[in-house]
Amino acid sequence: MVAEALAHYIGVPQGKIERLLALTQEQIYQDAEYQAWIGTLDIELLNKCLPLARAAYEKHLATFTEHLRTQYNMVNTPMSAFTLGNWLVGFLQYPSQISDLSRIHRRLPRQAVQEMLPEMIAMLDEMPEGRAEWQRALALMALPLTAERN
Repeated sequence: MVAEALAHYIGVPQGKIERLLALTQEQIYQDAEYQAWIGTLDIELLNKCLPLARAAYEKHLATFTEHLRTQYNMVNTPMSAFTLGNWLVGFLQYPSQISDLSRIHRRLPRQAVQEMLPEMIAMLDEMPEGRAEWQRALALMALPLTAERN
């Protein structure tokens, strides 16, 4: 299910996503095709639409974090609409640091990422501008988190 959703939002064949998901997180970060996809993101548009993404996240993030708390006993999650938007554009400005996402999200169960990622991406559906690029960027940044840890 997650491979299908990622393929849809990233705009690539599902087989390409399945190939990556057979790798470890670190292998995905090192993969040339994955790096090329990251390199094609429109950072200028993502920065321009950051306030719109934050507004969309603000509407839905409380329900999302409540689900993390109840389903996965994840308390004190520092995620907010502000930080979620900032880490995405921040990591794109410093692509050599993208693999730090695995370390930052180490306590988040892989199953939770796989289950909740499509919902998290869909939170951006209401964006009046930049929706597709934000959804693509979030899917790309989160893709390694759905794979086996190293």
